[in-house]
Amino acid sequence: MTSEAELNKLADRYPFDISEIEQLVRCHSTITDTKNADTFLTKIALSSPYSYFFLPGDEMRRRVEIVEDQILPSGFASCLRAAMSVDLFVDCANEGHPSLERFLEGVADCGQRGHKEALRVIWDCCSYSAAFEDKLESSIIIDLCYRLSFAADVIISPDADAKGIIAKLESEHDSACSALERSLAHAGEGGYVSKANFFLWAENTAPMLSSTLSTFMHNLLFHVKLVKHRLNFVLFQQPKLDQHSDIFEAHHPNLFALCCTTPSLAGDWHNLYSRQFHGASMNRLQYSILGYKGPTLVVIETDQEHIIGGFFNTKWKKSHDYYGEGSGFLFQLFPTLTVFNPTGEDKNFIHLQDGLGFGGSKNMPRLFIPASMEACNAGVMDKTFQTGNLLPDDCLEKFNIKSIEVWGTGGEEAISKGLASRAKQREITDSAIYQARVVKDKKPLVGDINLLDTPLYKHREEARGRSDFSVDEQHGGYRLERGQ
Repeated sequence: MTSEAELNKLADRYPFDISEIEQLVRCHSTITDTKNADTFLTKIALSSPYSYFFLPGDEMRRRVEIVEDQILPSGFASCLRAAMSVDLFVDCANEGHPSLERFLEGVADCGQRGHKEALRVIWDCCSYSAAFEDKLESSIIIDLCYRLSFAADVIISPDADAKGIIAKLESEHDSACSALERSLAHAGEGGYVSKANFFLWAENTAPMLSSTLSTFMHNLLFHVKLVKHRLNFVLFQQPKLDQHSDIFEAHHPNLFALCCTTPSLAGDWHNLYSRQFHGASMNRLQYSILGYKGPTLVVIETDQEHIIGGFFNTKWKKSHDYYGEGSGFLFQLFPTLTVFNPTGEDKNFIHLQDGLGFGGSKNMPRLFIPASMEACNAGVMDKTFQTGNLLPDDCLEKFNIKSIEVWGTGGEEAISKGLASRAKQREITDSAIYQARVVKDKKPLVGDINLLDTPLYKHREEARGRSDFSVDEQHGGYRLERGQ
């Protein structure tokens, strides 16, 4: 048994609180029990008291069996155990099981040590499965991360329909992974990437990819225990759209690739504008987003079925000048995930006036949707975003829109704040319009207009004194008596 003083000491040394350290100590004890014939992942899951509280009986064991046998790649548990034990405490290297300290270090490396350590564990797992190759096919890495995202959900979801989950995974696998696989392959040569290639690509293009492993390990060890202030990573969550999407109905698997680009795309999405529901009108698009403040995704499907767009975290407003913050980026999602991050050289992020533009200049934005929403432009370079083709290499810069959607993202709280900001902006706008239409004291207005001096009433002066011109009391107005 580990004393309270020892637990406190370990909590000071490692990025876990006391309750988590206690759980990890129990887990280590279970793993090193040679009489326990369970698999590595099963031992981890069943060592937690949370597993029996939220999934009583043998339900957790069943979940782990589904994950190991039908979701994760064959031999993953052995590769993970080896990856968690490398480069630590040489004096323990030849022992039959890892020491407690080695185990704590290994768990921390899966997420709590940060993005790069988690990427290292992912790389090592793939390298071990590929006979320790120093260059790997991009498909091996992306396949593992995609499967980890499913496995993480199965571990904690209230109702795990094994057949449904597996059918969904297999049916969407190729589509979900293709954009990421092509993107990562471009970072290397001949479809193979080195460890350095992988790290650099993940940092610039898919910073959330490592969270697939981190979330899986967190759910396996602590289940639904979410202590956000203790987590040094953002939990990976598939988007939950509150409305039908024309774009993602046909390309739903690409949501996985998109979610790897920023933590602000995890969880709830709220539709702000859809060409299908609101109409192909720039006025309707602007009305839908003006005043909204928060993470926002603009996604466009072209008539050639390419998907491009931009992500921004700002308050939307009409302005003659550019505005926005440096956390935004442009992207190509399909056929190849490519992210164009800010260069820092210029700050021309958003220009919303007659049309909607991103990057570039007022005369030539990098990505531009004119007021007609026809003959749009997607350029190759500007000073605000990194250089590269928003559309595939074989396409021209001009395109037509098949579908365009704008989504508020960032989760329930961020969306609520954004909608409140939009509602407030609409109140201000409506009030200004009303004030412009209603004039309480009309005397100054009449005095300014001076209708009596206008030609409209000139005939009244000219008619006075004429014998043949009299007031018509019956009908109102004047009557001219004409001779017979």
